[in-house]
Amino acid sequence: MTQPKLDRLWRAYATQSRSITLIRWLGYGLLLLALLDLGAILIPINLMNPVWEFRSIGAIVERIPVPLIGFVMVFWGEQEYRRPGEKLILKALTWLTLALTLLLVAMIPLCFVNSMRIHNLKVEEINTFKVQRLALVQQLEKKLDQTNSVDEFQGLLSRALNNRSSVALNANQSLPDIKAQIPSLLSPARAAIDRQAKEALKQARNEQPGLLKRTIKWSLGALIGAVVGLRIWQSTRWARKKSYL
Repeated sequence: MTQPKLDRLWRAYATQSRSITLIRWLGYGLLLLALLDLGAILIPINLMNPVWEFRSIGAIVERIPVPLIGFVMVFWGEQEYRRPGEKLILKALTWLTLALTLLLVAMIPLCFVNSMRIHNLKVEEINTFKVQRLALVQQLEKKLDQTNSVDEFQGLLSRALNNRSSVALNANQSLPDIKAQIPSLLSPARAAIDRQAKEALKQARNEQPGLLKRTIKWSLGALIGAVVGLRIWQSTRWARKKSYL
């Protein structure tokens, strides 16, 4: 082989080496950026909170292409043009790929469970709100029944309703006659509470399709990411071999 051909081969080898090294450095950078994103998503940790868990899963799944691309870039070229210190790093990264795959698989059922928990939590909050407000109306009814004068009755009723539904009582009526009107006087408040609860339940039902859409989208994204991650792990068997170390 002539010297010019050897020079061209050497330049091609050096160019390829620099290109692969650049791709790998870019891969390491993407993995570090993905790690920073993961920390921003998970901190502060709020486990057992379905809303936090659901949003965190979505945020992780939507960012999963970055670490997957980073892994591919880091493992590019397999053993060629590697520094001695990279061997242990690559072995750790190949097992990290498997851990990421298992995490994505675990996210799929968790996403559906948290979706149902979020809806049930909203319904529970609405029912709790309704019960608490009706209990306040019941307490007001008892206090009105314990008043000793028409003026006291009128003042207590006006303060309780914040003057929004202030009722002008007939001063010529006796206190027992006025007290007999308590159920009808408080019926608008009870009706308003019931109406607010129904509207909130309707809104919660209207939000279900969007919640289901995000659940399916993120679950499919997690599944696709898990399949790709598994293929990367299978393809990097060389990095786990003792002979490579």
